[in-house]
Amino acid sequence: MDVNEIYLVLVLYKTSLEDSKTINSLENILEERVNLLVFDNSPERQYESEKFNYKKFNIEYYHDLTNPGLSTAYNHALDIAYKSRYSWLLLLDQDTTFTKMFFDDIKELRVEKLPSSVVAIIPRVVSQSESKSISPVKIYPGGVCRPLNPLVGEISAPISGINSGTMLRVSYMNSINGFSKEYSLDMLDHWYFRRIFQDRKSIYILESNILQDLSVFGNFEENVSFVRYQQMLKSELLFIKEEGFISQMIFKFRLISRIIKQLKYKNKEYYKFTISQL
Repeated sequence: MDVNEIYLVLVLYKTSLEDSKTINSLENILEERVNLLVFDNSPERQYESEKFNYKKFNIEYYHDLTNPGLSTAYNHALDIAYKSRYSWLLLLDQDTTFTKMFFDDIKELRVEKLPSSVVAIIPRVVSQSESKSISPVKIYPGGVCRPLNPLVGEISAPISGINSGTMLRVSYMNSINGFSKEYSLDMLDHWYFRRIFQDRKSIYILESNILQDLSVFGNFEENVSFVRYQQMLKSELLFIKEEGFISQMIFKFRLISRIIKQLKYKNKEYYKFTISQL
């Protein structure tokens, strides 16, 4: 695959390009300049110019102090990619460490030989801090996620992954009217992976790994603020509600288990909110 067929979108929040693990890792890997939309959700604008060059990136910069989340940023990028006739959209967040093997795999991929049903290309993702497999995963009723055994190639069975490192076919995403605004941040990745398989499309899994920092690992209370947790749980509930009755019942038991863990938190608002939603 030609890298010029791919449009990149990076979402920033209170992090500069200079401090982004994603940008720093890509800088050491890329052999050519690429076009990148930087959608900045930070409270204050970080860069004055709307278009500028930074290292190996031709950057189009957009700032939104209202912090609308990911779906707005991705839809903005999708619109540019579609109008500019890019074939693929590569989603990036600020805390991913990319590997040379990832781009080697992409360059070696004979995309013209892929079935048109393949609308997403994903690497395997490992937690940088915990060395745990994050993606791809199998989602069971109730939103239970379990890592898959290493797979390479096209897969039509329902699976899910994470946003950063995912490449989506522009024509397909445009055909479904882009990214759901109901999932502005959390569960957005699970939403479009579910939609892909509902539409009887498929995913291609690369052999390569990338590394990701996730706030949900480690000390949850320290890493995820109460306000952030409220957002997360509301998105989970919406996703599960759309899954049907069985998923809702299983999720209720998961919430009970979560409440038991949250009783040990210093901030009692966590378990109180979970009870209210239960």
